[in-house]
Amino acid sequence: MQYDDIRPVYYLRKWQYYEAARHELSVTEQEQAKVFFNALKQLNEKERQILSDVYYCSRKPCTFKEKTGYYHSLIPVKDEVLAKKYAVTIDRFSNMRRLAQMSLKKEMQNILSKITSSFMFRINTNLHLVDFINQNTTNETQYILGTKQDGKVFNQNEDIHGLFFDLMLLGFEKVPVK
Repeated sequence: MQYDDIRPVYYLRKWQYYEAARHELSVTEQEQAKVFFNALKQLNEKERQILSDVYYCSRKPCTFKEKTGYYHSLIPVKDEVLAKKYAVTIDRFSNMRRLAQMSLKKEMQNILSKITSSFMFRINTNLHLVDFINQNTTNETQYILGTKQDGKVFNQNEDIHGLFFDLMLLGFEKVPVK
């Protein structure tokens, strides 16, 4: 599971499959399901209910796999149907659903960043921390930025004098590395 490439819809459509085939899941699917369900628990009740109504309560199976004997995904309930149930406009419900999906994605990213032992720091999707120069005479640190390939990989246990916290205060974000 890649940190930046998390598509919550992919996991939401497989929600029933993760539950039904929990004893037959591959190692990768087990890891994905753990992250998904733990992130789902972190959502507020309203967000969880919206996602459940759209994806879990769907009765339209999509992809059947002969090998496992299970439907691997479901077609979600249309926004038009649920907008009537929630007594809101279709656009309003679509926005509510998208916000709930974004919250799920954020929680999944938080969980991944906690369970991954190695990570990099980045400012945006393209600039990663390559190195830093600490000039003791002025107590200033200079940061060298570069591409992902050049980025410095850190481990959770090598926090150098609170450097990780300082970097996050400056706007850097931790990105897990596999």
